[in-house]
Amino acid sequence: MMKRSPQLRFSRVLPGFAFMAGACSLAFALAAPATAAEGVPVRQGQKIAASDGALCTVGYVEANRAWTSAHCGLNGEQVYNEAGQHLGTLRWFTPSGAAGHDLAYIQFAGGTYSAGNPLTGDGMPPVPGEGTTVCFDGQAASRQCGTAVKGPGVFPGMNYAADVSLAPGDSGGAVSVPGQPGVVGIYQGITQANRGGRTVTFSNYARMPHADELARLPHQGWVPRRPNREPGNPVRVAQEKGEALSSTSSAGPEGLRGLAMYFGLGI
Repeated sequence: MMKRSPQLRFSRVLPGFAFMAGACSLAFALAAPATAAEGVPVRQGQKIAASDGALCTVGYVEANRAWTSAHCGLNGEQVYNEAGQHLGTLRWFTPSGAAGHDLAYIQFAGGTYSAGNPLTGDGMPPVPGEGTTVCFDGQAASRQCGTAVKGPGVFPGMNYAADVSLAPGDSGGAVSVPGQPGVVGIYQGITQANRGGRTVTFSNYARMPHADELARLPHQGWVPRRPNREPGNPVRVAQEKGEALSSTSSAGPEGLRGLAMYFGLGI
């Protein structure tokens, strides 16, 4: 019998439809833009949207950035809150995006500020060992807990849990260990693999950056604030997607791998 490769599915929700291939969703296309405010908060667990309205979750917040999944948008794409206010610019943690370590951070725009991590508390402890209880927090599903297990190991920095069921839009959500402050990873989606003739489903989460990796992040500080989202303006969406495509493809072969994964063309 031919051995099947593990099948990766995110949970983001895309404009006009939802799919479990990570955990993004699309409801933002219907949200009216908010009035610009002096400051815009970002809180762990809140909804975020790319320029086209694809929904994901904020997994962890620092002073000048917030962490989510790389497949939630293109490298260099603008990110907004549910009210349509600009939060900042998405930066893939690695040039290959979801084709490598599926982790990204939102580099805050001027005036965006941290509203903290009320779900888990602060900290980036190491990934727990097999058998440890891990809990997932998304903006669509309530907290779900399962067990850390050894998974297919298809992607660098990816870890796995069993017995967890989340919803579209939960991509980017926090993964934590009960009773331990901080996040051990960012929820990505699911992987299905053949084990002994049966299909086994794993919930995936990307590990958080190490201290030396945080220090080397290329994008520090704040980016200029953009106007609020305009859901009914296809020209604006096309412009922002075009900027992000240019930014992503400029990373060379690794950036092209990330683009292929983002558009579901494999790696």
